[in-house]
Amino acid sequence: MKNIKTTVQKNFLLSALVILVVLSTSCGQTKNATGSAIDETGDEIATLVPIDHSNNSVQKQNLKITTDMNIRYLKSNVLEAITELPTGTIVSVADNSQLFNYDFRNSNGDLARSSTGFLSHITIVSVPAAYASQFPASRIESLNATAGGLYMSASISGTATSTTISGVDYPVISPAPAGAGFLALYNASGKPKFSYTKSITKRFGTQVNKAIDMRSLSVNTKKKYTSIYNELKKAVDRTVASKKAYMIMDISAATQASINFEKTGAILPTGAWTIATQGTAVRHGFANVPCAETQSEILRQAYTRAGYQVTDDFNTAKGNQLIWSNTAAVVNFSKALYTAGWIPWDSTIYKPMTGSFLMNGSGLSPGHTYISAGDDGRIIVDNGAPQGRDLRKTSQSTIDMQYQTGVFFLPPGIIPAKW
Repeated sequence: MKNIKTTVQKNFLLSALVILVVLSTSCGQTKNATGSAIDETGDEIATLVPIDHSNNSVQKQNLKITTDMNIRYLKSNVLEAITELPTGTIVSVADNSQLFNYDFRNSNGDLARSSTGFLSHITIVSVPAAYASQFPASRIESLNATAGGLYMSASISGTATSTTISGVDYPVISPAPAGAGFLALYNASGKPKFSYTKSITKRFGTQVNKAIDMRSLSVNTKKKYTSIYNELKKAVDRTVASKKAYMIMDISAATQASINFEKTGAILPTGAWTIATQGTAVRHGFANVPCAETQSEILRQAYTRAGYQVTDDFNTAKGNQLIWSNTAAVVNFSKALYTAGWIPWDSTIYKPMTGSFLMNGSGLSPGHTYISAGDDGRIIVDNGAPQGRDLRKTSQSTIDMQYQTGVFFLPPGIIPAKW
């Protein structure tokens, strides 16, 4: 069944990639200084070009554009136009390509939002011979080497959003019997036998267990936090097949992504674990304690995939910037969530929902932070287990040191169930 499902998903996605369309923001095309039409017309399309995958370790699809199309790059979470590719250009879409909604800059210099989203990880394969002088091999090579990669507008069914073309899934973690180590600190249901109620109340005051009715929020706020939370679940739920691309990417590309974020604010939609543990933590000398940075990157990417700016909630004005220099410490990461308006929940009263950020104890340093990957927090994802870890199979000493979930955080409006 798994092979059939994978084939169906792959065929659906490959069929969807036949058309690349973008939202029109202007009636006409206005050329910029480089000759690029940075206002999309809404009629850009492409057709599938069959290629032989037998010698390719990385699965991809080639697309021939049948109208002029823009390519863009990401700067400070805004897609800026580089140039316009001529009709007949062939582009390659790699297996880690995803769709997401970044703001893009139109010909007036204003920021606009595309309802169809943008396709990442585009590579220019060739241009028609008539345009060879404008796009010599050296220029194509330079464009393909753009930091963070190239982007092109796309129109794909919403059910395919954030799905790789032929990515590899993490296997589903089947519930394990609760071992003696787990049962020494938790009930079989996952409810803790310990309590950090006093310390989390001291830290977070009246915001603890603050149930904000989703109906009381504005339509835009409701949509925002629901979308972000859903993206968190997509990335970490290990009770279903989940794409490795959310967590794993090439190390050199991850290191560059880490650098790009610090230089320009650009955030990739995938590769959170590699960027945090192999990129940022290694570059800045805390490779042995990257737990908070891992969760910070997971959170940044969830905002990005949902189409929101993480700096709206985590910024200098609030003193809770979501960057390693501030939130690599667990105590600061938990404080940043609290300052952003996320709600701390007492784990002795409420069940940690999949996608909630969990804290050992009351979220102080030294400590540990991880994210619920299912079964009311009995399965987790952290810097040591991007594939997921079942705490029911974990030793008492390890749980005692790292996984005594005293408090967990969720966005406002997302209310967990009680035990």
